[in-house]
Amino acid sequence: MSNGAPDAADRWSLEEYTLGVREGWPEDDNYRWIVHDLPRRFHARTAERQREALRTPVPLTHTRWDAMLAATIEHLAILHGHPVPPWLDEPERFLDRTWVAATQPAIRMNALMYAPAAFLRHGAVPDPRDLDPRGGEQDAWAP
Repeated sequence: MSNGAPDAADRWSLEEYTLGVREGWPEDDNYRWIVHDLPRRFHARTAERQREALRTPVPLTHTRWDAMLAATIEHLAILHGHPVPPWLDEPERFLDRTWVAATQPAIRMNALMYAPAAFLRHGAVPDPRDLDPRGGEQDAWAP
């Protein structure tokens, strides 16, 4: 922008991915927001903007979505060559029991077999087909 005001891309933060949980969105919307939209938007940022986003701890929602969000962020940090932020090691960002988001038995098995290490470590495992090389959905998704 010519007036020096930050545009929407400059205001983007990882914290916004707790919005759906805080507002009580349906599970499918939270899943899509975190597992599909976050990687696409992260990938679209410059390396410096990615590093900036990783510096600030995301507030906890005290739900299992904290683990899914932490796993997604850790996975993205590794994919983009950034150090994993220390705040992702907070105990509240891990599940005691593994949660596999897929409901179909064959997909659940594939999820556990093929999930990237970050998801297994945090105990929140998405459908592996949702983690594609594009870095998330190609088109923006507005909840």
